[in-house]
Amino acid sequence: MSDVTSDVEVALAGVLAEHERGLLARAVVVAEVFDEDGERSLSILTTPGVMEWDALGLCRYGVLSIEGPAAAYFAGGDL
Repeated sequence: MSDVTSDVEVALAGVLAEHERGLLARAVVVAEVFDEDGERSLSILTTPGVMEWDALGLCRYGVLSIEGPAAAYFAGGDL
């Protein structure tokens, strides 16, 4: 596990606990980052032990939870 992954896990677990959201079990973090030259890229970090298919499942579930309300909003709430 990299230092970055470990630091993100500790920070995320701390924020969740502080807001009484429960214990962190697994996480996938997708972040857009800018490097020193201003170039954009995506950084994908997972907590230890998250297999690729688990990460994909977590991400897909997250996308679906965003797509439904967004579609309803753009359709004027008729969905």
